[in-house]
Amino acid sequence: MRRTLNPEQIQRLLIRGTNWVGDSVMSLPALKQIRQSFPKAHITLLVIPWVSGIYEECKAVDEVLIYDREGEHRGLRGKVKLIQILRKRRFDSAILFQNAFEAALLAALARVPVRAGYHRDSRGWLLSHPVLSDPQVSRMHQTYYYLDLVDQLLNRNRIALSSLETRCRSFEKPEMPDISLEVSASRIQCAESMLKSHGVDPRKTIVGVNPGAFYGSAKRWPSDHYAAVLDQLIEQEGTEVVIFGATNEVSIAKSIETVMRHRPVILSGKTELSELIALIACCDLFITNDSGPMHLAAALRIPTLALFGSTDEIATGPMSPKAVVLNKKVECSPCLLRECPIDHRCMTRISVEEVCQRAVEMLRAGIDLGVNQIKQHE
Repeated sequence: MRRTLNPEQIQRLLIRGTNWVGDSVMSLPALKQIRQSFPKAHITLLVIPWVSGIYEECKAVDEVLIYDREGEHRGLRGKVKLIQILRKRRFDSAILFQNAFEAALLAALARVPVRAGYHRDSRGWLLSHPVLSDPQVSRMHQTYYYLDLVDQLLNRNRIALSSLETRCRSFEKPEMPDISLEVSASRIQCAESMLKSHGVDPRKTIVGVNPGAFYGSAKRWPSDHYAAVLDQLIEQEGTEVVIFGATNEVSIAKSIETVMRHRPVILSGKTELSELIALIACCDLFITNDSGPMHLAAALRIPTLALFGSTDEIATGPMSPKAVVLNKKVECSPCLLRECPIDHRCMTRISVEEVCQRAVEMLRAGIDLGVNQIKQHE
């Protein structure tokens, strides 16, 4: 029999967040559900520095605690230090979004009496409240994976999975959980100042681009294709183009710039996550591979054009009514491989012409409807 949690008995709740940007965004509805279900509890979120910027203005938690695995919490001595910090907080419960064995071990060593999470990674014996994942949920968008964990722990009336799975596959608006990020006016002002310092006029139409993908090259649309689309948007629509990415993706941005007729602004490797979020919020359109920044743009309700090939948009697509996914669904897709062993047909068959056409349609629709509210009220 599955054990459930009683919100009335929980005063100090620890949540172990996920380690990836996309997963962190997709777990936001579950985090908000916990906040609603535990209104009196002090909720502390434990995350690594890489994703902490997502929660900078998150009202669902009272406190963000950093787990610095590469710094002060590195190695055995660092882990002991973190465990001591957690013990001093005297958490009475922990909900583990992260599936790793370590997450359960840290909670157990920190003497948190109630430890709840999915029965994964051989850690069931460390959990006081192990939850079995529903195979039906695993075929749906990953957002529901986190939501179902919370629903099972609270013994809530669970979603009608059979009908929801069908509707989820068509991304119908009524069934979308609330994946949204807040960005304060002060952060927007800082982002606009940063854009100005790089020669970008925030009042103009801005196209943000994320041509990288941390998982591997199989998820990336070719650089020359991106270059051709961006040149056309600059020439036909008079847009400003800003390329984003991590430090190790600067070479990808440079490979696009090299073959472009016009020079884009490259901010790859120049932004912290909180800055990236605010900068994406200043965009009128975001063109991207399946990536963490794609989920950020969708959560910010920025019109998002996502290019999919090796991965499955049903599981990890941008969950936003303002998102469009292009996927050729070739015979070997989704393969979920890091690198394509053949000819990368899933991505190369997405043509420059159709991406440019969709981008123009989304830009013009956004301008007509005043999609970017930040610019609308200026």
